[in-house]
Amino acid sequence: MRLLIFILITFTFSISSEAKFAPPLNDDINGAINITNTSAFCTTDAAYENFEATTSPFSAPSGWGASAGKDVWFKFTASKYDVNISVSGQVNSSSTNTLINPLVALYTYDAPTANLNEMPSNSFTSNNVTSLNKGGLTIGTIYYIRVSAQNDQTGTFKLCLDNYFPPLQPGQDCGTVSVLCTKETFTQLNVTGAGLNNHETDGTCLGTESNSAWYLFTASESGTFTFLITPTVTTNDIDWVFYDLGVGGNCANVSATTAIRCASGSGVDCFPSYYKTGLSLTETDLNESSGCVDGQNGLVKYVDLVKGRTYALIIDNFSSGNNGFTLEFGGTADFAGAKAEIDVKKLNPCTDNQAYVFESKSSNYNTLKWTFGEGASTASETTEGPFTITYSTPGEKVVVLEAMGANGCSVISTQTFIVAKTPDKPVVNASKTNLCVGDVLELSTPQVNYATYHWTGPNGFTSSEQNPKIPITGIENVGEYKLFIQVGDCVSDLNSIKIQSVDLIPKAVFSCNVNNKCEQNQSFTFTNSSTNYTKIKWDFGEGVDQIINTQNDSREVTYSSIGEKTIILIVETNNGCTSTQIQKFIVEIKPDKPIISINQPAFCLNDVIEFTVNKDNTLKYLWTGPNNFTASDADVKIPINNFNQAGTYYLTATAGSCTSDIASITVPPIAKIPIASFTTTPNFNIKFSPPVPINFNNNSLYADFYEWDFGDGTTSLSANPLHTYNQSGTYKITLKATSKNGCWNSVTKGDLVILKNASIFTPNAFSPNGDGINDEFVVGITNLVKYRLQIYNRLGNQVFFTDNIFDNWNGRFKNEDLPVGVYYYVIFGTDIFKKDVKYSGYITLIR
Repeated sequence: MRLLIFILITFTFSISSEAKFAPPLNDDINGAINITNTSAFCTTDAAYENFEATTSPFSAPSGWGASAGKDVWFKFTASKYDVNISVSGQVNSSSTNTLINPLVALYTYDAPTANLNEMPSNSFTSNNVTSLNKGGLTIGTIYYIRVSAQNDQTGTFKLCLDNYFPPLQPGQDCGTVSVLCTKETFTQLNVTGAGLNNHETDGTCLGTESNSAWYLFTASESGTFTFLITPTVTTNDIDWVFYDLGVGGNCANVSATTAIRCASGSGVDCFPSYYKTGLSLTETDLNESSGCVDGQNGLVKYVDLVKGRTYALIIDNFSSGNNGFTLEFGGTADFAGAKAEIDVKKLNPCTDNQAYVFESKSSNYNTLKWTFGEGASTASETTEGPFTITYSTPGEKVVVLEAMGANGCSVISTQTFIVAKTPDKPVVNASKTNLCVGDVLELSTPQVNYATYHWTGPNGFTSSEQNPKIPITGIENVGEYKLFIQVGDCVSDLNSIKIQSVDLIPKAVFSCNVNNKCEQNQSFTFTNSSTNYTKIKWDFGEGVDQIINTQNDSREVTYSSIGEKTIILIVETNNGCTSTQIQKFIVEIKPDKPIISINQPAFCLNDVIEFTVNKDNTLKYLWTGPNNFTASDADVKIPINNFNQAGTYYLTATAGSCTSDIASITVPPIAKIPIASFTTTPNFNIKFSPPVPINFNNNSLYADFYEWDFGDGTTSLSANPLHTYNQSGTYKITLKATSKNGCWNSVTKGDLVILKNASIFTPNAFSPNGDGINDEFVVGITNLVKYRLQIYNRLGNQVFFTDNIFDNWNGRFKNEDLPVGVYYYVIFGTDIFKKDVKYSGYITLIR
């Protein structure tokens, strides 16, 4: 007697794909993303993120607090002396960047020893933008950038990097101007003070200077000219004036009349706000006034430079000293200065005998200075060359050529290349060569320093990652995956690995039916409906008695024990792709038919019916019966308050969805409760003397049996008995009336007074004075069935009347005391022998 009830839990899953969420590729320093374009490089907004990043094992850098947070890594090779790095988080409500309070730090790192060295640098944060500046970089060295956020925050961010040669530190007066030789972008830091003369801009939109920097250049080519100034702290208000000093001009020519462009709007305080300012090809206004003026945006019209003329630019930070800015140039015009240009030829590249020939193609210079980089056979030179250089160490090399012009400014050019031999044929590995749809194929090859990776494969696959991952979608992923690596210009031989097969993901599916539900011979049929599999495994849980294999890998199972069972079906392909379905159900026994006991065979109104069974706490009970009765307890009590509660009551016991046979018990019709009642002949309102025969008249209703108790120790079962009292005394008589089904009721009457002797005594005087002695006129005549007493005064007026022998006269009439005197009484009656009697006399009232 076992049953499969509702399935409680069903799991179906396939083991075929990697976790949905994983740390970013640059979570670890060894996975740092390499930035190759280091000149004014900027990503788009939200290009990078640190979701799911883990904290690196290195200690937190200075200024970050105790925790390094969820950090990620980037790297670049220095080709110039200074670098400015900025990380932009959520700058406003519409920003797609979401990182709050970004952090940035700069390091060198030696991978073999895992030695990490933090680089001291200047860092500024404003409006969720953090900028870092570091000078004195070693050209050719790899630097690592660590990005995180305060309080373990995660989000998306924008990364900008500018590796540049800084100009000479400008002065705060035009006399200490920094001469610009090229239009290369640079970042200027630590601008503070207004110099010896803070009124050089008088008459322009700028007025008095606050924290200024002066620059001077001569146009070498005519053409359009633009620039853009971005403060390192975006809440700073940057103003500027641009001067045309003429041919051969100098600072003596600086005045309001030579100022041709000016912008002094306080954009950071306006709505909408702005912080960048400069010359633009799309603007038409020539000046912007201080304050928030409608239509101002920090940008004014470009300038057409004229070859040979000298120009000056003053940039003023109105908001704060010690902060700086980045200056970017545009347009077709160029600056007069030396030109540094390197020509390089490669000899026997990618061999043990490789060498490099460097020659200067510079112009308009006075002196040259070469630096050939790490491991060069010649460290430096000062002439044009050519120079044949060999390198004792492989790796990335940066050759620097500095050309010094006649005007005192210098121009630097660099050439970056990799010294390497032809790489060995790469070793190619695959996570698996037999895969499932939904798997991720992981291709891998050992890391080679300075290498780029070139993967190709089926279905148009290409990748430049060292260890690419390929989601498997079907047989289109089957085939040969090829790889060659390149270090500089040196290319390895091609290697490959073949993916043999891709299987469809199997699907484990089964259903379950119970045979002969709740009967002794029941079994369970588990029908297999799985697809795309070659192997199958069943697990039917504990207490299995018998398993019979049926068609299509299905099974018929019987159990030797009851309780919860867990069924597991695993199907698998030849490639090891698996799918699992799990179902839970309960095997239960059909309960035995309950045995009902009742507290009594018959019932009257106001009785209580009590049904009891052998209770089992594992079962659920359901009672139904007359008068819409229902109950769910094993034992029930039913107070009887109407006749409709008689009839048949039914009970079932349930385990799970197995229900016992129906048990029943019948309550006979509910009996009325008898009403016990009787009268006597004669009635009790008589003074008797023994022997007294009394007829008891039974007036009971709904009774079948009677029991009399006469109060003198004798009883009777007759319906209407005659009983003679032979002894004096006061008696109470009880009648118990009983119905055939045991319902009963009783009634008691009294007092029946029997005096000791027969008497016809009447007193001749009484004294109603309240002393408790002889206060009433008491008639002592006995055995009168009928009785009447009348009393008259001496005038013949009736002053008292009664037909109750126990009703005595107290000497009053109409609630008034009667006077002392003689009164006349008359007694009429009939005795128990039906003889009429009359007594009369006088009674004296004394007070």
